[in-house]
Amino acid sequence: MTSFYLTGSINVPDVDAAYSLVGTHLQPAVLRVPDGEPGDRANWVLTQRALFLENPTLDVVDDRARVKPGVAVEFGEVDYHSTAAASYEKFVKAREKGILVPESRFLVSIPTPFNAVNSFVEFDSQVEVALAYERALRASVEKLFTLIPAIDLAVQWDLPTELATVEGWFPNPYAGHEAIFAATARLASWIPDDAELTFHLCYGDSKFGASPFMGDPPDAEAAARGGRHILPRDASAIVTVANGLSRHVNRPIDAIHAATVAAWNRRAHWQPLQNLAVEPSTEIFLGLLHAEDGAEGARERASIASEFLPGFGISTECGLGRHSHAQLDAVVTAYRELAESRELASA
Repeated sequence: MTSFYLTGSINVPDVDAAYSLVGTHLQPAVLRVPDGEPGDRANWVLTQRALFLENPTLDVVDDRARVKPGVAVEFGEVDYHSTAAASYEKFVKAREKGILVPESRFLVSIPTPFNAVNSFVEFDSQVEVALAYERALRASVEKLFTLIPAIDLAVQWDLPTELATVEGWFPNPYAGHEAIFAATARLASWIPDDAELTFHLCYGDSKFGASPFMGDPPDAEAAARGGRHILPRDASAIVTVANGLSRHVNRPIDAIHAATVAAWNRRAHWQPLQNLAVEPSTEIFLGLLHAEDGAEGARERASIASEFLPGFGISTECGLGRHSHAQLDAVVTAYRELAESRELASA
């Protein structure tokens, strides 16, 4: 059976509904189970806004924070652990009731400090502020492992800013790409070996309105159309980031999820995958499934990708939080069809 990966968000009303959807429709293909990130958490890193823009150790100008001269940057509590612990209690109950299969792990997704500072901090201050935020974030991750057994956890680091910077869409505040990978490796070192470590290499979702990772619309027509305004040319940046992580991260990387776009329909789009140099134990998941063309479109893209990468699992491009109910139903239906597809299982 083909393996599937969920990156975190799901358009469901609450945590219990997320577990029910996964257990009823997506297992055993999905074993890393997120809580759907309902409510305010659907806004991803924007939940951290106040920590930056209401921080007394930072200056704020035009809604962007910057280092305050002569003042050490400090952060209050960064709290990803409390919500995760509450969702984990429901996860355990769902597993005990048989809603989720016994092999399920609880997936917690966290944006890296680079993503936070890219959203809230002026360019020249980003590296210094990221280091201060990293210290506070580490305390939250360490608390996470006092509240949830490592054996039950998969921690996913979200890397859209990293990927977009390697693409050249954002200027790099660090001293080259290797410094980005080294900063990410520090985060990976916090995760005990008994827990799973995964990375989400994200471009946003190309079927929805413009985001900071999609570029500014080039003209009024593009703005009216919505969707992505800059398309990644091929899988080159994905390979660069994945290989960079593999070089710098000392503990095993259990999985890497790579966003891909529906417009990649030529061999040249996928050929960079032949240069992927991760460890054999690292699972690769490609975001081949799109609601608009379902299982058939995923099969066509998988057929091309498999010429250059002999084995991979399947995912959507990004999370499912912004999918309409009709789009979510289309994705679930396609997941089920692909799970039973012998052609795709052999990819």
